[in-house]
Amino acid sequence: MDNLRSSHESQPWQAHQITDGFRIEDVWLLPININAATPIRNIQDTFVEAISQIGTQGFAGLLFQFRNWLGRVFGWEDPNITNQELPPGVLKKRFAEKTRTPVHDLPKGGFSHFDLVYQLENEVMLEIENKTVQAAIHLAKAVDGQAVSARMAIYVKPNGLFGQVYMLVIKPFRHWIVYPALLKMLANQWNQKYT
Repeated sequence: MDNLRSSHESQPWQAHQITDGFRIEDVWLLPININAATPIRNIQDTFVEAISQIGTQGFAGLLFQFRNWLGRVFGWEDPNITNQELPPGVLKKRFAEKTRTPVHDLPKGGFSHFDLVYQLENEVMLEIENKTVQAAIHLAKAVDGQAVSARMAIYVKPNGLFGQVYMLVIKPFRHWIVYPALLKMLANQWNQKYT
């Protein structure tokens, strides 16, 4: 995992330019076969489909449903954060400022509570912000020599002490249940569509 993290950090991602104040929480190699011509959109669409599927199935699905229930009960999802009212410091606003593009001219999209920040030739970023954390999913095509691989990195900026504790509490669930289920589902869907 450390080698993968180092490799991710050495790539010339746009993500590095807008995630000041965030930390890289996780980096995963996606179990799919791609090449330099594989559209990043195919990776993004398959990822969204996979995460939507695991959100309704098995133990990982129960965890997603439990987390959503907790969010509603305790008001963790801030209703004031929408695609139209971006608070200062969110990644989409940073990307707009860096590229000198009005926010409303950036691509629309995303899934669930995640908003699309940008979609470039070799990378895409989606973000979420609520009362626990600011976070982003970064999907990318990485080139190391002749090898091309698909990767997922998670950037986080916990909101206060509660956010830090929250990230510690969910870490074993992410690593032992959610990510394995997600990667398996993603591989299955990719193989059905593209192999």
